[in-house]
Amino acid sequence: MRPGRRGQDVHFCPYCHGYEVRDSALGVIGGEDRAFSLRQAQLIRQWSDDVVFFPHRIDLEAQEREQLVARGVRIVDGEVTRIVSDETGVRGVELAEGPMIRRAALFVGPRFVPSDELLTALGCELNDEGWVATDRTGRTSIDGVWAPGNVVDHTAQLINAAAAGSAAAIALNNHYLVAADVEKALNGHTEPAPAN
Repeated sequence: MRPGRRGQDVHFCPYCHGYEVRDSALGVIGGEDRAFSLRQAQLIRQWSDDVVFFPHRIDLEAQEREQLVARGVRIVDGEVTRIVSDETGVRGVELAEGPMIRRAALFVGPRFVPSDELLTALGCELNDEGWVATDRTGRTSIDGVWAPGNVVDHTAQLINAAAAGSAAAIALNNHYLVAADVEKALNGHTEPAPAN
Protein backbone atom coordinates (compact mmCIF):
# COMPACT_ATOMS: atom_id res chain seq x y z
CA MET A 1 0.00 0.00 0.00
CA ARG A 2 1.28 3.44 -0.86
CA PRO A 3 1.97 5.75 2.09
CA GLY A 4 -0.87 8.04 3.01
CA ARG A 5 -3.87 5.84 2.14
CA ARG A 6 -4.89 5.68 5.79
CA GLY A 7 -7.65 8.17 6.39
CA GLN A 8 -8.37 8.48 2.66
CA ASP A 9 -9.62 5.05 1.66
CA VAL A 10 -8.15 2.81 4.37
CA HIS A 11 -10.03 3.43 7.59
CA PHE A 12 -10.40 2.15 11.15
CA CYS A 13 -13.70 3.63 12.30
CA PRO A 14 -16.99 3.13 10.44
CA TYR A 15 -18.57 5.91 12.50
CA CYS A 16 -15.89 8.37 11.43
CA HIS A 17 -15.58 7.41 7.76
CA GLY A 18 -18.44 5.10 6.76
CA TYR A 19 -20.62 7.83 5.29
CA GLU A 20 -17.87 9.12 2.99
CA VAL A 21 -17.49 5.71 1.33
CA ARG A 22 -21.13 4.65 1.41
CA ASP A 23 -22.56 2.67 -1.51
CA SER A 24 -19.12 1.67 -2.79
CA ALA A 25 -17.27 -1.65 -2.89
CA LEU A 26 -16.01 -1.96 0.68
CA GLY A 27 -13.74 -4.46 2.38
CA VAL A 28 -12.96 -5.30 5.98
CA ILE A 29 -9.65 -6.99 6.80
CA GLY A 30 -9.59 -8.99 10.03
CA GLY A 31 -7.05 -7.90 12.61
CA GLU A 32 -5.64 -9.12 15.91
CA ASP A 33 -8.77 -8.11 17.81
CA ARG A 34 -11.16 -10.81 16.59
CA ALA A 35 -14.32 -9.40 18.21
CA PHE A 36 -13.58 -5.91 16.90
CA SER A 37 -13.03 -7.21 13.36
CA LEU A 38 -16.30 -9.17 13.33
CA ARG A 39 -18.27 -6.18 14.67
CA GLN A 40 -16.61 -3.96 12.10
CA ALA A 41 -17.73 -6.25 9.25
CA GLN A 42 -21.31 -6.11 10.52
CA LEU A 43 -21.16 -2.31 10.95
CA ILE A 44 -19.74 -1.67 7.49
CA ARG A 45 -22.67 -3.55 6.02
CA GLN A 46 -24.85 -0.60 7.11
CA TRP A 47 -23.03 1.62 4.59
CA SER A 48 -23.00 -0.60 1.51
CA ASP A 49 -24.63 -3.62 -0.11
CA ASP A 50 -21.21 -4.65 -1.48
CA VAL A 51 -19.06 -5.69 1.49
CA VAL A 52 -16.34 -8.33 1.55
CA PHE A 53 -14.88 -9.59 4.81
CA PHE A 54 -11.33 -10.88 4.59
CA PRO A 55 -10.86 -12.89 7.83
CA HIS A 56 -7.12 -12.95 7.06
CA ARG A 57 -5.81 -15.02 10.00
CA ILE A 58 -9.13 -15.34 11.83
CA ASP A 59 -10.67 -18.82 11.76
CA LEU A 60 -14.38 -18.12 11.62
CA GLU A 61 -16.73 -20.31 13.60
CA ALA A 62 -19.78 -21.66 11.77
CA GLN A 63 -22.15 -19.27 13.60
CA GLU A 64 -19.98 -16.23 12.86
CA ARG A 65 -19.82 -17.18 9.19
CA GLU A 66 -23.59 -17.71 9.08
CA GLN A 67 -24.29 -14.31 10.67
CA LEU A 68 -22.09 -12.50 8.15
CA VAL A 69 -23.55 -14.33 5.15
CA ALA A 70 -27.10 -13.74 6.43
CA ARG A 71 -26.39 -10.00 6.43
CA GLY A 72 -25.11 -10.12 2.87
CA VAL A 73 -21.41 -9.89 3.69
CA ARG A 74 -19.30 -11.94 1.28
CA ILE A 75 -16.44 -13.82 2.95
CA VAL A 76 -13.15 -14.31 1.12
CA ASP A 77 -10.86 -16.64 3.04
CA GLY A 78 -7.10 -16.62 2.73
CA GLU A 79 -4.14 -14.64 3.95
CA VAL A 80 -4.05 -11.02 2.83
CA THR A 81 -0.62 -10.28 1.37
CA ARG A 82 -1.08 -6.75 0.09
CA ILE A 83 -3.43 -3.81 -0.28
CA VAL A 84 -3.15 -2.76 -3.89
CA SER A 85 -3.30 0.98 -4.53
CA ASP A 86 -2.12 3.65 -6.91
CA GLU A 87 -2.10 7.45 -6.92
CA THR A 88 -5.90 7.52 -7.23
CA GLY A 89 -6.60 5.21 -4.30
CA VAL A 90 -7.17 1.64 -3.21
CA ARG A 91 -7.70 -0.82 -6.04
CA GLY A 92 -8.19 -4.01 -4.10
CA VAL A 93 -6.88 -6.73 -1.83
CA GLU A 94 -4.34 -9.31 -2.91
CA LEU A 95 -4.35 -12.72 -1.27
CA ALA A 96 -1.63 -15.38 -1.06
CA GLU A 97 -3.71 -17.45 -3.47
CA GLY A 98 -6.29 -16.32 -5.99
CA PRO A 99 -7.03 -13.16 -7.91
CA MET A 100 -7.03 -9.64 -6.51
CA ILE A 101 -10.43 -8.72 -5.06
CA ARG A 102 -11.36 -5.23 -6.21
CA ARG A 103 -12.42 -2.80 -3.47
CA ALA A 104 -12.79 0.98 -3.44
CA ALA A 105 -12.18 1.44 0.30
CA LEU A 106 -11.09 -0.73 3.20
CA PHE A 107 -11.53 -0.92 6.94
CA VAL A 108 -8.95 -2.63 9.10
CA GLY A 109 -9.13 -3.71 12.71
CA PRO A 110 -6.27 -2.03 14.56
CA ARG A 111 -4.66 -3.14 17.78
CA PHE A 112 -5.02 -0.23 20.17
CA VAL A 113 -1.94 0.54 22.27
CA PRO A 114 -2.04 3.31 24.88
CA SER A 115 0.76 5.87 25.06
CA ASP A 116 0.90 5.47 28.82
CA GLU A 117 4.63 5.24 29.49
CA LEU A 118 4.57 8.18 31.92
CA LEU A 119 1.59 6.78 33.81
CA THR A 120 3.02 3.28 34.10
CA ALA A 121 6.42 4.68 35.12
CA LEU A 122 4.65 6.48 37.96
CA GLY A 123 3.19 3.12 39.03
CA CYS A 124 -0.46 3.60 38.04
CA GLU A 125 -2.42 0.38 38.33
CA LEU A 126 -3.72 -1.26 35.15
CA ASN A 127 -7.16 -2.76 34.58
CA ASP A 128 -7.86 -6.29 33.31
CA GLU A 129 -7.46 -5.13 29.70
CA GLY A 130 -3.99 -3.68 30.35
CA TRP A 131 -5.02 0.00 30.32
CA VAL A 132 -4.47 2.43 33.20
CA ALA A 133 -7.32 2.02 35.68
CA THR A 134 -9.28 5.14 36.66
CA ASP A 135 -12.50 6.12 38.33
CA ARG A 136 -15.19 7.98 36.38
CA THR A 137 -13.34 11.30 36.78
CA GLY A 138 -10.02 9.91 35.53
CA ARG A 139 -8.35 9.55 38.97
CA THR A 140 -5.66 6.86 38.90
CA SER A 141 -4.28 4.79 41.76
CA ILE A 142 -1.51 7.37 42.28
CA ASP A 143 -2.41 10.34 44.46
CA GLY A 144 -2.70 13.54 42.40
CA VAL A 145 -2.59 11.80 39.01
CA TRP A 146 -5.54 11.84 36.60
CA ALA A 147 -5.62 10.22 33.15
CA PRO A 148 -8.57 10.89 30.82
CA GLY A 149 -9.49 10.03 27.24
CA ASN A 150 -7.74 7.66 24.86
CA VAL A 151 -4.85 6.93 27.19
CA VAL A 152 -7.29 4.96 29.37
CA ASP A 153 -10.18 4.21 26.97
CA HIS A 154 -9.47 3.09 23.42
CA THR A 155 -13.13 3.54 22.44
CA ALA A 156 -13.14 7.26 23.27
CA GLN A 157 -13.65 9.31 20.15
CA LEU A 158 -12.43 12.90 20.04
CA ILE A 159 -15.50 14.42 21.65
CA ASN A 160 -15.52 11.78 24.41
CA ALA A 161 -11.82 12.24 25.07
CA ALA A 162 -12.27 16.01 25.30
CA ALA A 163 -15.21 15.59 27.69
CA ALA A 164 -13.16 13.20 29.83
CA GLY A 165 -10.35 15.76 29.90
CA SER A 166 -12.78 18.42 31.10
CA ALA A 167 -14.19 16.13 33.79
CA ALA A 168 -10.68 15.24 34.97
CA ALA A 169 -9.64 18.92 35.09
CA ILE A 170 -12.69 19.81 37.18
CA ALA A 171 -12.15 16.87 39.55
CA LEU A 172 -8.45 17.63 39.86
CA ASN A 173 -9.07 21.30 40.64
CA ASN A 174 -12.28 21.04 42.64
CA HIS A 175 -11.54 17.96 44.72
CA TYR A 176 -7.76 17.87 44.91
CA LEU A 177 -6.09 21.24 44.44
CA VAL A 178 -8.70 23.22 46.37
CA ALA A 179 -8.55 20.67 49.19
CA ALA A 180 -4.75 21.02 49.26
CA ASP A 181 -5.08 24.83 49.37
CA VAL A 182 -7.57 24.59 52.25
CA GLU A 183 -5.27 22.27 54.18
CA LYS A 184 -2.30 24.59 53.57
CA ALA A 185 -4.34 27.59 54.72
CA LEU A 186 -5.44 25.78 57.87
CA ASN A 187 -1.86 24.82 58.72
CA GLY A 188 -0.77 28.46 58.52
CA HIS A 189 -3.85 29.82 60.21
CA THR A 190 -3.68 31.08 63.81
CA GLU A 191 -6.68 32.02 65.85
CA PRO A 192 -6.79 35.76 66.60
CA ALA A 193 -6.16 36.70 70.20
CA PRO A 194 -9.36 37.28 72.12
CA ALA A 195 -10.36 40.92 72.56
CA ASN A 196 -10.09 42.34 76.12
